[in-house]
Amino acid sequence: MRFQRFPVLVLALTLAVCLSTVAAFGQSLTTGNITGTVSDSSNAVVPGAKVNLKGVDTGYTASTTSNSTGSYSFGLLRPGNYQVSVKQSGFAETVQSLVVEVGQTTTANLQLSVNKTSETIEVSAAAPLINTEPSMNTSFTQSEVAQLPSAGGDITNIADTAPGVVVNGTGGYGNFTANGMPATSNLFTVNGENDMDPYFNINNSGAANLTLGQNEIGEATVITNPYGGQYGQLAGAQVTYVTKSGTNQFHGNAAYWWNGRLLNANDWMNKQSQAVAHSLDPTQPANQPAFSNANQWATSFGGPIIKDKTFFFVDYEGMRFLLPNVDQVTAPTPAFIAAAEAQVAISNPGESATYNQFLSFYQNAPGYGSAQPNIPGSGDTCDTLVFDSSIAWTPGTPCSQTYTAVPKALAWEYIFSARVDQKLGNNDNLFGRYKLDHGLQPTLLDPLDPRFDANSLQPSWDFQIQETHLLGQTKTNSFTGTVSHYVAQFTAPQAAATFNYQEAFNEPGGFYNFTSPNRAAASFPQGRNITQYQFIDDFSWSHGNHTFRFGENFRRYDISDHNFFITSPIVYWGYSTDGLQSFVNGMAYQYRKNLNQSTNVPIALWGIGVYGQDEWKARRNLKLTLALRVERNSNPVCQTNCFANFTGPLATTASAQAGNPNGFGACDPTVPACDVPYSSDIKFNQHQ
Repeated sequence: MRFQRFPVLVLALTLAVCLSTVAAFGQSLTTGNITGTVSDSSNAVVPGAKVNLKGVDTGYTASTTSNSTGSYSFGLLRPGNYQVSVKQSGFAETVQSLVVEVGQTTTANLQLSVNKTSETIEVSAAAPLINTEPSMNTSFTQSEVAQLPSAGGDITNIADTAPGVVVNGTGGYGNFTANGMPATSNLFTVNGENDMDPYFNINNSGAANLTLGQNEIGEATVITNPYGGQYGQLAGAQVTYVTKSGTNQFHGNAAYWWNGRLLNANDWMNKQSQAVAHSLDPTQPANQPAFSNANQWATSFGGPIIKDKTFFFVDYEGMRFLLPNVDQVTAPTPAFIAAAEAQVAISNPGESATYNQFLSFYQNAPGYGSAQPNIPGSGDTCDTLVFDSSIAWTPGTPCSQTYTAVPKALAWEYIFSARVDQKLGNNDNLFGRYKLDHGLQPTLLDPLDPRFDANSLQPSWDFQIQETHLLGQTKTNSFTGTVSHYVAQFTAPQAAATFNYQEAFNEPGGFYNFTSPNRAAASFPQGRNITQYQFIDDFSWSHGNHTFRFGENFRRYDISDHNFFITSPIVYWGYSTDGLQSFVNGMAYQYRKNLNQSTNVPIALWGIGVYGQDEWKARRNLKLTLALRVERNSNPVCQTNCFANFTGPLATTASAQAGNPNGFGACDPTVPACDVPYSSDIKFNQHQ
């Protein structure tokens, strides 16, 4: 879709009326809000009371004054433990302890009592039983995140416990769906930064196809119906993570997990294959799971560098595992190979050397000697083969055999992250975070020869910086700048030099659809490199009974696209009534290869969201929220002008008109006016 004049992709206007005593949107994607009312023992509001805020973990301080209705608020607060206190002339000091969570508004109503003697009244806040916010927010504390059972430490699994979320059972990309939205409409952020793969519109994952980092997460929130101006980009669930930071206390942890063959059941196919092999050779195992070995670890440490001023936190976690594939292999029998090689030497001698090399991969494959023959049926394509009279072949001899192969390879991935928080003054707080994610993925294991295995080294780097500034007692601004880069290239480095053909079989009898050596030659190399730049700003201003919020979120992506397939050829066998006969004659049905002009195309695109919001506390129990958000996503551009497009609408092109000049029937190709090449209707070398 193209946008000519009005650059708006999504225009959202939301008006929410809530019976509530709190403001619902005093937070951003990484922060929360504290709001409340100051009153006396008779429940009369107390205007002009000075309310002080202190961060228990870091010593952060802020102050504000209750307005004419006794209300106060603190916005854009990082999650953690806080104390709110008020000390008014004639009243005892009141202190309330509470916890701020991501995407949540914490209510702290402070009731003052008459000061008879010098005293301080401490109150502990409890989470409300009823969610008074229009968005459906499910928050998870640091302890809940750590204790969640999650295979491999994948942090995306936490969303499965939120209301309205179900595992994606429709196929395609994406882990889960929320409230019926597509699985590719969910947004994942870490400290506000998009943790997304823009190529597939899904969460980022590393070499293990997991999103590691469970030991680094301080808090997470799943928002399944994201109302509010600060939410945008995608219409599904928004899953936000905030990483741990150092505090005034040193703290750390270390954990290790192991899983292996002793803890796992045998694969059904592997069990059946072993039973047959054991019946022929009792020394072979009758029921033994394939070897596997999975090691996972996590450790972290953090604390103060300068108390109440500078803090650090580091995290290191990862995994090394060896997991087997269990593949059922269909291969030609030794008798069939000998007869077919002899036949090709006679009927198609020019292909004999390549043909013999192709069949040798079956004979040298691990497990080939334990294969069980598939007895041909009377009259099937194997039973009716015709060979040269000089070749010894007995009708009814099996052409194929089946066995189970268990190829395996080592995979590993680790992440290292470091974060430093700095209090620059009474009004400014800054943090910077660096993360390295590196790993090796065995993308494809070939059951015939490991030289055809495809692997992928996948390094990624991420840097974030965030600054929060207090502009007096009523205004707060938070700015976040990030840059990240990751590489996901999938290659089979030895495959082309070993045997650069993928074989595709299509026989009526499934027994004769042989497993191909180098079975994914046409799929490699492939992959992408992506660099992301993101700049986010949120501004909050409390003015009387109104809380105004404004913000922007800009993203730019530079993508190196390497997904150009069939660079290595595919040879097709079968697809006809005499397919197996053609195979023994060395005559393939089709040979296919793409002559890709480039296998590395640089693509760039960007997006921006801007919002404005007003929360008006019309009455003590009535709040009106008006939010407006504008989203714009650019069209992709090719940095080397590699795009092509029609010169105009398809129906008006010269070739289309020539093929149907009168709107009825096709044009006679022998008439010169009808001989119009379609290439004349295409604009090449386009930027977008």
